[in-house]
Amino acid sequence: MSERPLDAVKRASKKADRAPHLRKKNQTGMDTIDVLDETGFGGAYHHDGPYDATLASRNRDKRYAPVEAVKYGNQEALKATPRENVVDSLERHVPLQGTATIPPGARDYGGRVMNYEEGADLMREADAPGGAYKRWDNVKYHPNDLKGKGEPSYTIEEDQKKQKRMQNQTLHPSGVYEMQPTARTSGRNDKDDDVVVRQRSTSLGSAGTSSPKGKRLSDGIKRRIGSLRRKHDEP
Repeated sequence: MSERPLDAVKRASKKADRAPHLRKKNQTGMDTIDVLDETGFGGAYHHDGPYDATLASRNRDKRYAPVEAVKYGNQEALKATPRENVVDSLERHVPLQGTATIPPGARDYGGRVMNYEEGADLMREADAPGGAYKRWDNVKYHPNDLKGKGEPSYTIEEDQKKQKRMQNQTLHPSGVYEMQPTARTSGRNDKDDDVVVRQRSTSLGSAGTSSPKGKRLSDGIKRRIGSLRRKHDEP
């Protein structure tokens, strides 16, 4: 069909339109992204996203279902995840955490034995299936270089990070804290405020500034001087 390219394009387009997920009964309704579209389509055009692969219309046929492609990997990941983390992900709708943190044969938080097969570490093992992660034959790598930066880039960046940490420790040594005012919460009462005021007055007196005792002495001296002036002015 090279001499008739337009017919080839029409045939391919017609075949694509017969896809199950493009049929009217399987089309996806408006979602949040479609509602935000202000180009004038009025929600008639669906914007594909990363989660469209999980729709029922895309997974009716197991031969072409996207979810089937990751079925085995998801099963193995769930086996390597403690049950508490799986329940937390399902009920609270948070990303799945704790996968493979407990080694095979060990017990999880509930005392259940983790029974799964530990695969190859694609980030560290050079003989992993598919080859090592971001590794080239003509580049040298540090053993701790997991992102494949190579040498001397990895060593230079680590030295810069180390110098920055040392500078921060010099400017902000450990054990020194900067006091910041805190907003008054609804749970505090007048007694708590009175305690805070007393603590502040005590700390000011210990620091060498005005204290309640010194304030009383100064008020007494002012009263005495004022009385002497009044007696002197009297006839």
